[in-house]
Amino acid sequence: MSALDIIRKSHYGYYFIIIAAALAALVHVLSKPMLEVGTNQVEINPIVMAFLVYFICGIFFTPLVKKSSKISKMGKRDVMFMIMIGIAECAALVTYFYGISTSTAVNASIFSNSEIIFSLVIAMLVFKERLHIKECIPFSMIVIGMMVIPIGNDLYQNDFGIDSLVTGDLLIIFSGLLYATDITLCKYLGTRFDVKKIVQIVSFICAAITISIITLFQIPIEVELAQVPNILVMSIVGTGMSTLFFLIGLKLIGAIRTVLLYSTTSVFGIIFSGIILSEVITHTDVISVVLVLSGIFLLRNRLAETETIPKQRDEQRIHTNHVLFTKKSKRVSKWIQNKACEEIRHVFPNSGIG
Repeated sequence: MSALDIIRKSHYGYYFIIIAAALAALVHVLSKPMLEVGTNQVEINPIVMAFLVYFICGIFFTPLVKKSSKISKMGKRDVMFMIMIGIAECAALVTYFYGISTSTAVNASIFSNSEIIFSLVIAMLVFKERLHIKECIPFSMIVIGMMVIPIGNDLYQNDFGIDSLVTGDLLIIFSGLLYATDITLCKYLGTRFDVKKIVQIVSFICAAITISIITLFQIPIEVELAQVPNILVMSIVGTGMSTLFFLIGLKLIGAIRTVLLYSTTSVFGIIFSGIILSEVITHTDVISVVLVLSGIFLLRNRLAETETIPKQRDEQRIHTNHVLFTKKSKRVSKWIQNKACEEIRHVFPNSGIG
């Protein structure tokens, strides 16, 4: 492959991530009118909406999934992780839909990066790591811009009373925590199975969970014909194609650039909210987004590191063993060295030592 092809591929990666961010922002805007009480359309129950999104998304990914023998080797532990991911993701989307039904699409767009921060926090708790002093400032910027300012402004507008708007904000933030749990669990399966296959299976698991709840509690499935196009766009374009473009872009440009570019989902969400829903965009909203994006830019290395911590630790351990091995006496014969290298490869098959 020539250098020109690599450059072109890199450029395509940028395009894919930006398109993925814009398409993902459509979920905030299209779901709001269908879930909001008091609109001219029929109000769709959030659980029913979640079922439709997951079922359609599962169907969308089915033709994209290649037949793989890896799925037949899935063990009980893998199945358990799939179910846990399905429960976490299903709870996250339902909680998000309940939140946005009373909050605003602008606030939902600002909160859309909360899962990134929660993923970092979970990674630090799991791997017993702390933020460096220079990382505390950008982390604080993200928290202030994403949570303190929007919620504080809503409390101020309501004379510091907790109304439905503030409750919706808190539910959306909580859904970010659930999504971060989902992402953390997906990292385990992502290294073992095809990601598109995971999305397909998890989508159908979530659809099965939501339809079970609908049947158990006899929740009516009320959807108007006029709402079907928005549901299809939100499911296929906003969820399915956005996920697909995200995965393609991630492979082309790496984790750091992906984290930075995909965080612009909040910007696209605010723009779409103003254009499509005619929501008022205040200076406070702009300040919040600027703080969040600036913090993510300054914290980009640590945020991307959460994707590679396990791999880096394994490589560090392998490198240490290799260094200790090479410090042995140079008088050792070539045959003994080769045998030792073979033993190291047997223990660490992906180490590349040789």
